Amino acid sequence: MPDIETEAPVIFRGMLRDVVACSDFDDVCRLLELVPAGPDVDEIEHYQSHARIEEFMPVAVEALTHADVAADVLYRLTRLGEHEEGPDERAQAMFLFVTRTACTAVIAHLLQKGTLEIGEES
Repeated sequence: MPDIETEAPVIFRGMLRDVVACSDFDDVCRLLELVPAGPDVDEIEHYQSHARIEEFMPVAVEALTHADVAADVLYRLTRLGEHEEGPDERAQAMFLFVTRTACTAVIAHLLQKGTLEIGEES
């Protein structure tokens, strides 16, 4: 089990890199009041993010299909007892975005770390 207290800031920056467009990363860091990385660290973090996402790609379709189902489950659970007419398309889109993003980032990080491995298809 990882020491989350010491690894959390590194994991946070890595996940932020994975979910924010490269061109927006510096601006988002400023908005979140994060200390910017130096140029060498920034380049390494940027490369590692692309490597993580590339490693995720072989399972992306299946993982994102499951994320879509999870989004639907969570959306429906949050609306239990509500009697509104029709779905809230904005809320559904937000659940979809959040679950897809979280799924991608978590799986990509676990693959990079070696906690998960992509197996052979059966």
